[in-house]
Amino acid sequence: MALNIVDLSSNNGPVNLAALKKAGADGVIIKATESTWYVNQCFAGQVKQAAKLGLLVGAYHYSDGGNATANIDFYWKTIKPYAKYIGLHVLDYEGVNITRGGVAHAKTALAHMKQLTGKTPVIYMGLSDENSYNWSSVTGYPLWVAQYNDMYTHYGFKPRSIYGSLRHWKSMKMFQYSSTTVIGGYKVDVSAYYGTKAEWSSSKGSVTMGEHWKAPVEFDDLGAFKVMQKTATFWSDANNDKKVGSTSAGKIYRITKAKDGFYKIANHDQWLDGRTGDFHANPVAYSDTIHAKIVVVKPTAGHKDLTTKVVGKTFKVGSTWKMFGYKTFKSTSGTTWHWARVGTGNNTYINLDKCRVLV
Repeated sequence: MALNIVDLSSNNGPVNLAALKKAGADGVIIKATESTWYVNQCFAGQVKQAAKLGLLVGAYHYSDGGNATANIDFYWKTIKPYAKYIGLHVLDYEGVNITRGGVAHAKTALAHMKQLTGKTPVIYMGLSDENSYNWSSVTGYPLWVAQYNDMYTHYGFKPRSIYGSLRHWKSMKMFQYSSTTVIGGYKVDVSAYYGTKAEWSSSKGSVTMGEHWKAPVEFDDLGAFKVMQKTATFWSDANNDKKVGSTSAGKIYRITKAKDGFYKIANHDQWLDGRTGDFHANPVAYSDTIHAKIVVVKPTAGHKDLTTKVVGKTFKVGSTWKMFGYKTFKSTSGTTWHWARVGTGNNTYINLDKCRVLV
Protein backbone atom coordinates (compact mmCIF):
# COMPACT_ATOMS: atom_id res chain seq x y z
CA MET A 1 0.00 0.00 0.00
CA ALA A 2 1.37 3.41 -1.00
CA LEU A 3 2.00 6.24 1.47
CA ASN A 4 0.42 9.64 0.83
CA ILE A 5 2.97 12.41 0.41
CA VAL A 6 2.59 16.17 -0.08
CA ASP A 7 5.45 18.30 -1.38
CA LEU A 8 5.65 21.98 -0.48
CA SER A 9 7.51 25.11 -1.54
CA SER A 10 7.22 28.79 -0.72
CA ASN A 11 4.64 28.98 -3.52
CA ASN A 12 2.21 27.27 -1.14
CA GLY A 13 2.67 29.99 1.47
CA PRO A 14 2.11 29.20 5.16
CA VAL A 15 0.57 25.74 5.53
CA ASN A 16 -0.90 24.17 8.65
CA LEU A 17 0.74 20.75 8.46
CA ALA A 18 -1.62 19.39 11.09
CA ALA A 19 -4.46 19.91 8.59
CA LEU A 20 -2.53 17.87 5.99
CA LYS A 21 -1.98 15.06 8.48
CA LYS A 22 -5.65 15.07 9.50
CA ALA A 23 -6.58 14.78 5.82
CA GLY A 24 -4.45 11.65 5.41
CA ALA A 25 -0.91 12.80 4.63
CA ASP A 26 1.77 10.38 5.81
CA GLY A 27 4.63 12.73 5.03
CA VAL A 28 5.85 15.94 3.45
CA ILE A 29 8.78 16.80 1.21
CA ILE A 30 9.75 20.44 1.57
CA LYS A 31 11.73 22.58 -0.85
CA ALA A 32 14.88 23.79 0.87
CA THR A 33 16.95 25.50 -1.81
CA GLU A 34 17.29 26.41 -5.46
CA SER A 35 20.49 26.90 -7.46
CA THR A 36 23.15 28.55 -5.28
CA TRP A 37 21.20 31.57 -4.07
CA TYR A 38 17.63 30.81 -2.94
CA VAL A 39 16.48 29.47 0.45
CA ASN A 40 12.82 28.72 1.13
CA GLN A 41 11.97 30.83 4.19
CA CYS A 42 9.29 28.33 5.23
CA PHE A 43 11.67 25.35 5.20
CA ALA A 44 13.09 25.31 8.72
CA GLY A 45 9.78 25.89 10.49
CA GLN A 46 7.94 23.33 8.37
CA VAL A 47 10.59 20.65 8.91
CA LYS A 48 10.39 21.02 12.69
CA GLN A 49 6.59 21.18 12.66
CA ALA A 50 6.39 18.06 10.50
CA ALA A 51 8.74 16.18 12.81
CA LYS A 52 6.76 17.16 15.88
CA LEU A 53 3.56 15.97 14.21
CA GLY A 54 5.12 12.59 13.46
CA LEU A 55 5.03 13.09 9.70
CA LEU A 56 7.68 11.57 7.47
CA VAL A 57 10.02 14.37 6.37
CA GLY A 58 11.90 14.90 3.13
CA ALA A 59 13.74 17.87 1.60
CA TYR A 60 14.59 18.79 -1.96
CA HIS A 61 16.97 20.98 -3.92
CA TYR A 62 15.91 22.49 -7.25
CA SER A 63 19.10 22.28 -9.28
CA ASP A 64 19.83 24.79 -12.04
CA GLY A 65 22.01 22.57 -14.22
CA GLY A 66 25.09 24.73 -13.55
CA ASN A 67 27.89 23.84 -11.17
CA ALA A 68 26.64 20.60 -9.61
CA THR A 69 28.99 20.63 -6.64
CA ALA A 70 28.18 24.25 -5.79
CA ASN A 71 24.45 23.51 -5.98
CA ILE A 72 24.67 20.65 -3.50
CA ASP A 73 27.11 22.44 -1.20
CA PHE A 74 24.55 25.24 -0.93
CA TYR A 75 21.78 22.72 -0.20
CA TRP A 76 23.80 20.94 2.47
CA LYS A 77 24.87 24.17 4.19
CA THR A 78 21.20 25.14 4.44
CA ILE A 79 19.70 21.86 5.62
CA LYS A 80 22.55 20.56 7.79
CA PRO A 81 21.09 21.93 11.08
CA TYR A 82 17.89 19.96 10.36
CA ALA A 83 19.39 16.84 8.78
CA LYS A 84 18.49 14.70 11.80
CA TYR A 85 14.80 15.06 10.90
CA ILE A 86 15.08 14.33 7.18
CA GLY A 87 14.54 10.81 5.87
CA LEU A 88 14.72 11.58 2.14
CA HIS A 89 16.93 13.98 0.21
CA VAL A 90 15.78 14.79 -3.31
CA LEU A 91 17.44 16.30 -6.36
CA ASP A 92 14.75 18.11 -8.37
CA TYR A 93 16.12 18.20 -11.92
CA GLU A 94 13.80 19.04 -14.77
CA GLY A 95 12.99 20.95 -17.95
CA VAL A 96 15.41 23.57 -19.23
CA ASN A 97 17.87 22.80 -16.43
CA ILE A 98 18.49 19.36 -17.94
CA THR A 99 19.13 21.01 -21.29
CA ARG A 100 21.75 23.14 -19.59
CA GLY A 101 23.52 20.54 -17.49
CA GLY A 102 22.69 17.22 -19.09
CA VAL A 103 22.78 13.86 -17.36
CA ALA A 104 26.34 14.53 -16.22
CA HIS A 105 25.10 17.26 -13.89
CA ALA A 106 22.68 14.85 -12.24
CA LYS A 107 25.37 12.19 -11.84
CA THR A 108 27.74 14.59 -10.08
CA ALA A 109 25.02 16.21 -7.97
CA LEU A 110 23.55 12.92 -6.76
CA ALA A 111 26.96 11.51 -5.84
CA HIS A 112 27.84 14.67 -3.94
CA MET A 113 24.48 14.71 -2.17
CA LYS A 114 25.01 11.13 -1.08
CA GLN A 115 28.51 11.94 0.14
CA LEU A 116 27.38 14.91 2.25
CA THR A 117 24.14 13.49 3.66
CA GLY A 118 25.26 9.90 4.08
CA LYS A 119 22.02 8.75 2.44
CA THR A 120 21.07 7.66 -1.05
CA PRO A 121 19.15 10.55 -2.60
CA VAL A 122 16.11 10.39 -4.87
CA ILE A 123 15.99 12.13 -8.25
CA TYR A 124 12.78 13.91 -9.33
CA MET A 125 11.74 14.67 -12.90
CA GLY A 126 8.77 14.66 -15.25
CA LEU A 127 7.94 11.55 -17.25
CA SER A 128 8.75 13.31 -20.53
CA ASP A 129 12.26 14.11 -19.25
CA GLU A 130 12.72 10.51 -18.12
CA ASN A 131 11.82 9.35 -21.61
CA SER A 132 13.91 11.96 -23.46
CA TYR A 133 17.46 11.48 -22.12
CA ASN A 134 19.77 8.54 -21.49
CA TRP A 135 19.76 8.26 -17.70
CA SER A 136 21.56 4.91 -17.53
CA SER A 137 24.42 6.36 -15.46
CA VAL A 138 22.06 7.36 -12.59
CA THR A 139 19.39 4.66 -12.60
CA GLY A 140 20.97 3.26 -9.44
CA TYR A 141 19.26 6.12 -7.60
CA PRO A 142 15.52 5.88 -6.78
CA LEU A 143 13.20 7.79 -9.13
CA TRP A 144 10.38 10.17 -8.24
CA VAL A 145 8.47 10.87 -11.43
CA ALA A 146 5.69 13.34 -12.22
CA GLN A 147 2.85 12.84 -14.73
CA TYR A 148 -0.51 14.62 -14.62
CA ASN A 149 -3.61 13.59 -16.52
CA ASP A 150 -5.20 17.06 -16.22
CA MET A 151 -5.03 20.35 -14.33
CA TYR A 152 -8.53 20.19 -12.86
CA THR A 153 -8.99 20.57 -9.11
CA HIS A 154 -9.15 17.23 -7.28
CA TYR A 155 -9.93 16.42 -3.65
CA GLY A 156 -8.20 13.93 -1.41
CA PHE A 157 -5.46 11.37 -2.01
CA LYS A 158 -6.38 9.19 -5.00
CA PRO A 159 -3.28 7.39 -6.33
CA ARG A 160 -3.61 6.00 -9.83
CA SER A 161 -1.53 4.23 -12.43
CA ILE A 162 0.90 6.24 -14.52
CA TYR A 163 -0.28 7.18 -18.02
CA GLY A 164 2.69 6.16 -20.13
CA SER A 165 5.75 4.16 -19.20
CA LEU A 166 9.28 4.51 -17.89
CA ARG A 167 12.07 4.17 -20.42
CA HIS A 168 15.22 3.93 -18.28
CA TRP A 169 14.21 2.99 -14.74
CA LYS A 170 12.66 -0.40 -14.09
CA SER A 171 10.41 1.10 -11.40
CA MET A 172 9.64 4.35 -9.64
CA LYS A 173 9.97 4.93 -5.91
CA MET A 174 7.46 7.77 -5.95
CA PHE A 175 4.78 8.99 -8.34
CA GLN A 176 3.55 12.59 -8.32
CA TYR A 177 0.13 12.19 -9.92
CA SER A 178 -1.38 15.65 -9.38
CA SER A 179 -0.35 19.25 -8.73
CA THR A 180 -3.91 20.50 -8.20
CA THR A 181 -5.29 18.40 -5.37
CA VAL A 182 -6.89 19.95 -2.30
CA ILE A 183 -5.67 18.40 0.95
CA GLY A 184 -6.78 19.86 4.27
CA GLY A 185 -7.95 23.02 2.54
CA TYR A 186 -4.72 23.60 0.58
CA LYS A 187 -4.13 23.02 -3.15
CA VAL A 188 -0.88 21.06 -3.27
CA ASP A 189 1.21 18.51 -5.18
CA VAL A 190 0.45 14.94 -4.14
CA SER A 191 2.45 11.76 -4.61
CA ALA A 192 2.39 8.07 -3.78
CA TYR A 193 5.48 6.65 -2.06
CA TYR A 194 5.99 2.97 -2.76
CA GLY A 195 7.57 1.89 0.48
CA THR A 196 6.88 1.60 4.21
CA LYS A 197 7.14 4.15 7.00
CA ALA A 198 9.86 2.03 8.54
CA GLU A 199 11.78 2.11 5.28
CA TRP A 200 11.54 5.89 5.09
CA SER A 201 12.28 6.42 8.78
CA SER A 202 15.09 3.92 9.13
CA SER A 203 17.64 6.43 7.88
CA LYS A 204 16.27 9.36 9.89
CA GLY A 205 17.59 10.51 13.26
CA SER A 206 15.13 10.49 16.13
CA VAL A 207 13.40 13.65 17.30
CA THR A 208 13.96 14.06 21.01
CA MET A 209 11.69 16.06 23.25
CA GLY A 210 14.70 17.94 24.55
CA GLU A 211 14.99 19.68 21.19
CA HIS A 212 11.45 21.02 21.35
CA TRP A 213 10.93 24.59 22.45
CA LYS A 214 8.18 27.19 22.48
CA ALA A 215 8.20 30.97 22.68
CA PRO A 216 5.56 33.69 23.15
CA VAL A 217 5.07 36.13 20.26
CA GLU A 218 2.60 38.87 19.48
CA PHE A 219 -0.33 37.71 17.37
CA ASP A 220 0.92 39.52 14.25
CA ASP A 221 4.60 38.49 14.57
CA LEU A 222 5.76 36.05 11.89
CA GLY A 223 7.15 33.74 14.56
CA ALA A 224 10.15 33.15 16.83
CA PHE A 225 13.77 32.29 16.10
CA LYS A 226 16.09 30.35 18.43
CA VAL A 227 19.85 30.53 17.85
CA MET A 228 21.20 26.98 17.63
CA GLN A 229 24.85 27.67 16.81
CA LYS A 230 27.46 28.66 19.42
CA THR A 231 27.46 32.20 18.04
CA ALA A 232 25.43 33.97 15.36
CA THR A 233 25.88 37.31 13.63
CA PHE A 234 23.37 40.15 13.49
CA TRP A 235 23.25 41.64 9.97
CA SER A 236 22.02 45.07 8.89
CA ASP A 237 19.79 43.61 6.16
CA ALA A 238 18.68 40.29 4.67
CA ASN A 239 22.19 39.43 3.46
CA ASN A 240 25.69 38.76 4.77
CA ASP A 241 27.10 42.18 3.80
CA LYS A 242 27.30 44.21 7.01
CA LYS A 243 27.72 42.89 10.55
CA VAL A 244 26.06 44.90 13.32
CA GLY A 245 26.46 42.61 16.30
CA SER A 246 26.37 39.04 17.53
CA THR A 247 24.43 36.70 19.79
CA SER A 248 24.78 33.22 21.27
CA ALA A 249 23.17 29.80 21.34
CA GLY A 250 19.84 29.50 23.11
CA LYS A 251 18.73 33.11 22.62
CA ILE A 252 15.16 33.44 21.29
CA TYR A 253 13.87 36.42 19.32
CA ARG A 254 10.49 37.55 18.04
CA ILE A 255 10.47 37.83 14.26
CA THR A 256 8.51 40.42 12.27
CA LYS A 257 9.89 39.98 8.73
CA ALA A 258 11.42 37.20 6.63
CA LYS A 259 13.33 37.64 3.39
CA ASP A 260 15.69 35.43 1.38
CA GLY A 261 16.25 33.05 4.30
CA PHE A 262 16.92 35.83 6.84
CA TYR A 263 14.73 36.90 9.78
CA LYS A 264 14.28 40.42 11.17
CA ILE A 265 14.17 40.81 14.95
CA ALA A 266 11.20 42.68 16.39
CA ASN A 267 11.87 46.36 17.25
CA HIS A 268 15.44 46.24 15.88
CA ASP A 269 17.13 46.80 12.51
CA GLN A 270 18.91 43.47 12.87
CA TRP A 271 18.58 40.29 10.83
CA LEU A 272 19.58 36.70 11.57
CA ASP A 273 20.69 34.17 8.97
CA GLY A 274 18.15 31.32 8.98
CA ARG A 275 20.94 28.75 8.80
CA THR A 276 22.12 29.68 12.30
CA GLY A 277 19.01 28.56 14.14
CA ASP A 278 15.47 27.28 14.24
CA PHE A 279 12.43 29.31 13.18
CA HIS A 280 8.92 28.58 14.52
CA ALA A 281 6.26 30.14 12.30
CA ASN A 282 3.19 31.81 13.77
CA PRO A 283 0.15 30.82 11.66
CA VAL A 284 -2.03 33.36 13.51
CA ALA A 285 -0.14 36.11 11.65
CA TYR A 286 -1.67 34.85 8.41
CA SER A 287 -5.20 33.93 9.46
CA ASP A 288 -7.67 35.13 12.09
CA THR A 289 -9.42 31.74 12.12
CA ILE A 290 -6.42 29.63 13.17
CA HIS A 291 -6.60 27.81 16.51
CA ALA A 292 -3.61 28.38 18.80
CA LYS A 293 -2.44 28.31 22.40
CA ILE A 294 -2.07 31.73 24.00
CA VAL A 295 -0.63 32.93 27.30
CA VAL A 296 -1.91 35.94 29.25
CA VAL A 297 0.88 38.52 29.82
CA LYS A 298 -1.16 41.45 31.17
CA PRO A 299 -4.25 41.45 33.41
CA THR A 300 -7.42 40.92 31.38
CA ALA A 301 -10.98 39.70 31.86
CA GLY A 302 -13.78 37.96 30.00
CA HIS A 303 -16.09 39.67 27.53
CA LYS A 304 -19.38 38.45 26.17
CA ASP A 305 -19.12 40.34 22.88
CA LEU A 306 -16.84 42.66 20.93
CA THR A 307 -16.99 45.59 23.34
CA THR A 308 -14.82 46.87 26.16
CA LYS A 309 -17.45 45.98 28.76
CA VAL A 310 -16.10 43.44 31.26
CA VAL A 311 -18.68 40.85 32.33
CA GLY A 312 -16.62 37.71 32.89
CA LYS A 313 -13.92 36.38 35.16
CA THR A 314 -10.34 37.57 35.51
CA PHE A 315 -7.80 35.67 33.42
CA LYS A 316 -4.60 35.43 35.45
CA VAL A 317 -1.24 36.49 34.07
CA GLY A 318 0.71 33.38 33.09
CA SER A 319 -2.36 31.24 32.43
CA THR A 320 -2.66 29.55 29.04
CA TRP A 321 -5.76 29.11 26.91
CA LYS A 322 -6.76 27.64 23.59
CA MET A 323 -7.78 30.35 21.15
CA PHE A 324 -10.37 29.56 18.46
CA GLY A 325 -9.48 32.44 16.15
CA TYR A 326 -9.81 36.15 16.86
CA LYS A 327 -11.88 39.17 15.87
CA THR A 328 -10.84 42.76 15.17
CA PHE A 329 -13.03 45.58 16.53
CA LYS A 330 -12.68 49.33 16.02
CA SER A 331 -14.35 51.52 18.64
CA THR A 332 -16.12 54.82 17.93
CA SER A 333 -13.05 56.61 19.29
CA GLY A 334 -10.91 54.97 16.62
CA THR A 335 -9.12 52.49 18.88
CA THR A 336 -8.55 49.03 17.37
CA TRP A 337 -9.01 45.99 19.61
CA HIS A 338 -8.24 42.35 18.92
CA TRP A 339 -10.39 39.80 20.73
CA ALA A 340 -9.35 36.16 21.14
CA ARG A 341 -12.25 33.71 21.30
CA VAL A 342 -11.48 31.36 24.19
CA GLY A 343 -14.82 30.26 25.64
CA THR A 344 -18.56 30.84 25.84
CA GLY A 345 -21.04 33.15 27.54
CA ASN A 346 -19.52 35.95 29.58
CA ASN A 347 -16.03 34.60 28.87
CA THR A 348 -16.28 34.26 25.10
CA TYR A 349 -13.50 36.78 24.40
CA ILE A 350 -10.39 38.16 26.04
CA ASN A 351 -8.10 40.96 24.87
CA LEU A 352 -5.57 39.38 22.50
CA ASP A 353 -3.33 42.44 22.75
CA LYS A 354 -2.74 41.43 26.39
CA CYS A 355 -1.76 37.89 25.40
CA ARG A 356 0.97 36.18 23.39
CA VAL A 357 0.73 33.27 20.96
CA LEU A 358 2.90 30.26 21.83
CA VAL A 359 4.81 28.98 18.78
